[in-house]
Amino acid sequence: MRVAFSSAGIVRFILFAIATIIISPASIVFAQQTNPVDRKVTNPMTDTPNVNPLTQDQPVRPRSPTRPGEPAQATDQLKVDAGTQTVSGPEQARVFVYTGNVDARIGTYRLQADKVTVYEATNRVIAEGNVVFDQGDQQRITGTRAEWNYRTKTGFFVDSTGFTNQTQDGTRIYFTADRVERISLDTLVATNVQVTACDEDVPKWSFYAKRATIKTGDRVRVYSPRLRIKDVPIFYLPYASVSIKQRDRASGFLTPTFGGSGEKGFRLSNAYYQTLGRSADVTLRNDLYTRRGIGIGADLRTRANSRSYFNLGFYTVFDRTLGPKEDATHPDQGGSSFYVDGVHYFPNGFIAAADVNITSNLAYRQVFSDSIQQAISPEERSQVFVNKNHSDFSFNLLARTQVTSLPNSRIRIRELPGITIEKRPSLLSFLKKLPVYFSFEGGAEGLSRKESVDDPVAFRNEVGGDPIISPSLVQRLDFHPRVALPINFAGFSITATAGARATLYSNTLDPTNRAVLSTNLTRGYGEFELDVRPPALAKDFRRGNGSFFFRHVIEPYIIYRKISGINEFDRIIRFDYNDAIADTNEIEFGISNRFFTRRSTENVSGAAARATRTGEKAPLSSQPYEALTVTVRGKYFFDPFFGGALIPGRRNQFYPINTLSGFSYGGIPRRFSPLNVEARYRPSNDIFVDLRTDLDTRDGGLRAISTTFGINRPLVQAFQSFYYTRAIELVPSLARFADARGNEPGTLRGSQWSPSIFLGDRERGLFGGTSLFFDFQERPGQGNTSLISSTVTVGYSWDCCAVTAQNYTFNVGVRQENRIVFSFRLNGIGTFGTEQIGQRSH
Repeated sequence: MRVAFSSAGIVRFILFAIATIIISPASIVFAQQTNPVDRKVTNPMTDTPNVNPLTQDQPVRPRSPTRPGEPAQATDQLKVDAGTQTVSGPEQARVFVYTGNVDARIGTYRLQADKVTVYEATNRVIAEGNVVFDQGDQQRITGTRAEWNYRTKTGFFVDSTGFTNQTQDGTRIYFTADRVERISLDTLVATNVQVTACDEDVPKWSFYAKRATIKTGDRVRVYSPRLRIKDVPIFYLPYASVSIKQRDRASGFLTPTFGGSGEKGFRLSNAYYQTLGRSADVTLRNDLYTRRGIGIGADLRTRANSRSYFNLGFYTVFDRTLGPKEDATHPDQGGSSFYVDGVHYFPNGFIAAADVNITSNLAYRQVFSDSIQQAISPEERSQVFVNKNHSDFSFNLLARTQVTSLPNSRIRIRELPGITIEKRPSLLSFLKKLPVYFSFEGGAEGLSRKESVDDPVAFRNEVGGDPIISPSLVQRLDFHPRVALPINFAGFSITATAGARATLYSNTLDPTNRAVLSTNLTRGYGEFELDVRPPALAKDFRRGNGSFFFRHVIEPYIIYRKISGINEFDRIIRFDYNDAIADTNEIEFGISNRFFTRRSTENVSGAAARATRTGEKAPLSSQPYEALTVTVRGKYFFDPFFGGALIPGRRNQFYPINTLSGFSYGGIPRRFSPLNVEARYRPSNDIFVDLRTDLDTRDGGLRAISTTFGINRPLVQAFQSFYYTRAIELVPSLARFADARGNEPGTLRGSQWSPSIFLGDRERGLFGGTSLFFDFQERPGQGNTSLISSTVTVGYSWDCCAVTAQNYTFNVGVRQENRIVFSFRLNGIGTFGTEQIGQRSH
């Protein structure tokens, strides 16, 4: 259960904070104390205890496992061992009185006490003094007095403590009660009971109730409990259920959660979990936002086998049904979201996969999403595909949709359906002496593209035409065969590839106004590529003592590429990358510098690794490790206009200028592309640094740069990503191609930084961290601030519970929100607090 607080819940927040302060120092005092069952019994020399449940400082010793060779106890015969024994009464109605470390056993049951009286006629046992009752390893009950029927296995215990079976995650539920009645083979009823998962005299958390039922291997059900933190009452619940199953899947209501924020008000969330057999379940959810409205959702999970799964869910918000009504200052931002996520492996080799995300509108996603990535992402993609591989062939059925939201337009592209077949490269058997490989790909697809705009005039000025609205099904038939000839000699690796492609479109564009015409178009082109890889150059560097330091490997390459025959590029509707291919005549060149160190496979400690580096110890086995890679590459274009596809003064993105770098450089005709530099540093498995940058070949300036850094160690995790792009000022000779701002088209000034750090262990002790997201250029937040999202976390974890406080801020677009979340995890119970319900997290 997790708990979140707004200003309306400050009182509860203070109570939890006080409870946390109380818990922290107390945990030091009781860290070495035994659990509330163990403390009841003492006898270090034997597993037959002397019990005094009223003495709080006497520990129960764990039961010894059954010793090999120990005879099994008959399941219907009571066997008693004791220091002394007396018998009285007639045959079949005798009364046996045992005293002194009494140990009575029948089947898997065991009863130990100072004194045991057995009434043969009624099969009744009365145990007094230091009573300990065990049912295998499933349950233990102690008390001052007990009455038990060894035939029906029912009875009661007075002044009792006990514990349940251990769950799969290691949790045991401990209980202390005035009276525990065993009403069946697997069910107990406890009166005036305390239930906890903490093993201390004064547990960090516990439930107090008049009555509770405990079913072995199933659940502990507590009626009208009061949650206490270190004996301080916090709040009341009408009912609580604690699972003690080895595999917990049981239907029932989940823990209610609540929280709040300034924008949405107080939020109360409820959920019901329903199992659907062994491999499926569904969760029904609802939210109540006091200042906005009502949200409802559901999540279905299924698993057909160990590799196949299928999940789907939806969430809908009815906005402005509560709080301020809809008006100009309080718009209705409600909506719906739907997701499907699944993979299925069929016995006949087919594979089906789905990744569907559908949101009714962008405002809904921005306001009700808890992820900043979901709130600011302009794209929403969904796809479903079926695949079958056979020999060298791959058959694919694809349905997909992509919605891109821009400031003045929304672009929706759909493919439904699409059927493709691919043949992987394979040797042509009739060419005996030449290693010629043949491959092809082909497809029949139905596609559509629709552009919705808010301001048609501004859109026409920007793109030079009207929005594209294609028919619901544009046919595209495609066939693309290729042959490749790899040759190796004198250390050189040369691969020549040639191919042809023919694509039929049932609709085309009018280049003058972008209107969609019902005119067929066949695009055909030929392609040739020559990839030359000279021999790599390598040199070993050694330390002063002669031990190996690192190896430097230089790998140059050059690729000649020619595509010809695409004469009507501006008439093709752009659906995906297959349609954005232009004529080219180019050379790509590059050089990679790789730095290898030697890693010993048996060096599992830092000391051993240092000994190997210094030469003190020779490794028994080692392997090269690529610690640093620096690659520089660029392109030279013989045709800077790409057969007329490049339109100067506009942003152009098509193949092949979109393959060298992730940053745009196609706004002007150019012979040389920017130089792309990529560096990757991995000094160890838990540290990485990546850098990518584009350098302009005209003025030598920096065009764009992106960096990522990460460290992932047991007590420290830190990650950051940063990018910066320039709005490039054109040299005088190219000034005629400048955009309205006087810069190179397609280049924008931008800078974003996303750092995060987390310290500590979430399972033990103090932990905390922060995650920030800055936009230094756009500054979309209120007050012209660059910080648009932040999360700060502080928490402390004990052996049976944990407390966490988080502060979230959103300051972007239509959403300005500040929220405080306070969570309290109880082992065996769950986590109190707020979760975004009915929506899949990414």
